Amino acid sequence: MSGRLSSLVGVLRERAGHDRMRRRLEATADGVRIHPSVDVRGPERLTLGPGVFVDHGAVLHCGGQAWSAGEGSIVIGANTYIGPKAVLFGAGRIEIGDAVLISPGVVITSQQHGIDARDVDIRDQPLRFAPVVIERNVWIGANATILPGVRVGHGSVVGAGAVVARDVPPLSVVLGVPARVTRER
Repeated sequence: MSGRLSSLVGVLRERAGHDRMRRRLEATADGVRIHPSVDVRGPERLTLGPGVFVDHGAVLHCGGQAWSAGEGSIVIGANTYIGPKAVLFGAGRIEIGDAVLISPGVVITSQQHGIDARDVDIRDQPLRFAPVVIERNVWIGANATILPGVRVGHGSVVGAGAVVARDVPPLSVVLGVPARVTRER
């Protein structure tokens, strides 16, 4: 087999494996839909509730890697929407409640690099892991970022482009960088 044909066969096998994984995830609960372009890493660490829809280009990195000591997971509650090109890094665990709206381009990360040692490249510094919890009925606006260790209380709204580094009380609207409560709902 020529190199070019061999490469094509490899791509087709990978795509078939990806499609089988997507179908297995969609079968875990009623009404689950995952766009074919979604990248799921560590699918055995992903739990999906009924009616979940993960839109095109999203990345769900569920942990389980050597660099995360084999830890991590992502749990997504019923009737939750994950928007296009959203990125969830779950090596420290991410829990998303029911009826949550995650807009396009949102980043939710439960891990980050340390920066304290000046004589060590940032990429080589120890990672910090802390779970992220998004309670039920939350709306996270486009391109917002939720950092490790944050809990977003039920019924809250995170404004577009906000960077959330602290817990958000229930029924709050937060905006800005860093995100601050601007009002209650």
